[in-house]
Amino acid sequence: MTSRHRRFALMDVKFGGIDLPGATVDCWDDSEGNSQWSARVVTRVGPEIDDGDLTGRTADGRSLSGHAVVADRQVGAGGRRETLVELHGTGELLGLVVDDPEPAA
Repeated sequence: MTSRHRRFALMDVKFGGIDLPGATVDCWDDSEGNSQWSARVVTRVGPEIDDGDLTGRTADGRSLSGHAVVADRQVGAGGRRETLVELHGTGELLGLVVDDPEPAA
């Protein structure tokens, strides 16, 4: 079972040095207590690379970065041809501050 799930927006996003519009990031701890994260980006100019460093900043100004691989690309129909790119983190998301739950009494 997962725990400590968090979802937040990431702005000023770059993936492998390529500028992208904002991303939605999900972070959680898996059933073994390991930190996991993923990011989703909707873009008209999807990155052609398969892995790289994801960087950006949160609404409160914190800088985050981590290595990710492209897990999925879904090209939408129609004139805009937007692409949903799903990235999976391959390690720690640097700069993420996690509030620890209060210890049980």
